Amino acid sequence: MVFVKKHLVLIVNIVLILAILGGIGFILVKSYNRAQSKNQDTTPTVVSTIDETPTKTEVVHTIGIVQRSDVPNCNSIYQGFIAELAANGYVNQNNINIDYVLREDSNECKAAIQRFIDDDYDLIFTIGPYCTKLAASMTTDIPIVFGAIEEPEQEAFIESNEAPGGNVTGVSDYTPCFEQIDSIKLMFPDTKKIGAIYFATDANSVTQAIIGEKEAQTEQVNIPYSKYPVKEKEELNSTLETMLEDGVEVIYAPVDSFIYKNIKTVLKFANDNKLPIICGDTDMLEKGCFSTCVINYPSVGCAAGDIALDILYKGADPATTPVAYISECYLHINEKAMKELGVELPDEVMESAYIE
Repeated sequence: MVFVKKHLVLIVNIVLILAILGGIGFILVKSYNRAQSKNQDTTPTVVSTIDETPTKTEVVHTIGIVQRSDVPNCNSIYQGFIAELAANGYVNQNNINIDYVLREDSNECKAAIQRFIDDDYDLIFTIGPYCTKLAASMTTDIPIVFGAIEEPEQEAFIESNEAPGGNVTGVSDYTPCFEQIDSIKLMFPDTKKIGAIYFATDANSVTQAIIGEKEAQTEQVNIPYSKYPVKEKEELNSTLETMLEDGVEVIYAPVDSFIYKNIKTVLKFANDNKLPIICGDTDMLEKGCFSTCVINYPSVGCAAGDIALDILYKGADPATTPVAYISECYLHINEKAMKELGVELPDEVMESAYIE
């Protein structure tokens, strides 16, 4: 029993000695490592789990959008604008607040813009010339980005397309009138006369009709061309009859809200007299017109969205941001109208066109 106790005491002492030696060894190792670290670069390495790119929610902006004309092209521009913001991650109400106002009444448009100004919105997106001119006359401080203006350089609110010079810039939705008239020569090379019908007080329509006339007079086209402005709905039928009496063989109908609203009347007359209508946009084409050559209207909105984001998040200055133009245009042909008129087009035309 005494022997066991002696051995037990001995074992306990050995364990204590080993523990002490182990502790001393641990302290020596730690001291050595500290000494080594003093001889090395002591700059701390920070591993961040935060994305270095500023998040979309760091800055919240408010955009006021005002649109007067409830027509498909303008609606497509609005949709393209919103789609471009969403494509770049600016969605919902976390990063950009959208205040969209569609009012045909001019006083309501003015009231909406005034509210944008009073509430100090960060940017105004105007769809159409009326809203753009109105907004530009009401503020020189808030950036204005426009869409749906044929010839921005002719407007008083910018100095030039290359250098707008103020708080207004944007994207032209010019109708490719040159290409539309060229397509008449391509499809109907023996045409003896083109007649353009449009609303007399619509500035954009007047401009398109003038451009069409100039293109028809070029050596490339060289087709007689007459303009037939309509001042009121009651004049429409008589104007169409005058066109027929004058020997018009192809009707040119530029983008025009009045003609769009009365397209059934124009189409009936044209179909009854076997006159193809070359129109200004695909919305009129879908109503039954023969063909059109157009830009992509949602692309106008997308381009405007890009400009707006550059202004809000990259510090772009509207004064030095050039007006953008959509360069691509495409020939669209209404197959049903083609069959109804009994028209056959060359294979090269059919192969290069979009057949609707």
